[in-house]
Amino acid sequence: MMITYRREKFHRCLVNTQLLKGDDACPSIISRSQWQAREVKSLNYLINPLAYVVVHHTVTPKCETIDSCSNRVRNIQDYHMDELLWGDVGFSFFIGGDGNVYEGVGWNKEGAHTYGWNKKSIGIAFIGSYQTHKASENMLQAAVKLISCGKHEGMLRPNVKVIGANQVTSTLSPGAKLFEQIKNWPEWISNP
Repeated sequence: MMITYRREKFHRCLVNTQLLKGDDACPSIISRSQWQAREVKSLNYLINPLAYVVVHHTVTPKCETIDSCSNRVRNIQDYHMDELLWGDVGFSFFIGGDGNVYEGVGWNKEGAHTYGWNKKSIGIAFIGSYQTHKASENMLQAAVKLISCGKHEGMLRPNVKVIGANQVTSTLSPGAKLFEQIKNWPEWISNP
């Protein structure tokens, strides 16, 4: 009974683009079907709740509309599946310049975002490059709300830790400016 209830609440949080009235714990999430994701080639499931969120940037041009962000996510999925030969897009979620969250592999499926961390974290990728430019406030708020949703729905641990990909692997991601911004989040930790 409890599992069914949690699944139903999670499903609502994950795939609906409209929040139920009075429920402000979860952001609007653009589902895979809405951005026209390809069929998955292979997948592994995660054991929730997860202990970490790893923040990335896509190092692509930004996007500012649902159409342009959906196109950007499809292009990233094509690259991950066709060039890198992964089973699906590597990130759990994307944050668009339009302030929307785009479902990647989601809460329950293992991504390919951070070697050695994929089984114990979700990867949130901010669409764009944030080495010299900051992410917008609406993007930051979408990510914060997504993390809150994950905690509220039991997908993330209540004491989840947020880190930049650069803290655990040799990369510039999430970019110097975005990294400075996530350091202000209460979940951010300096030593993962």
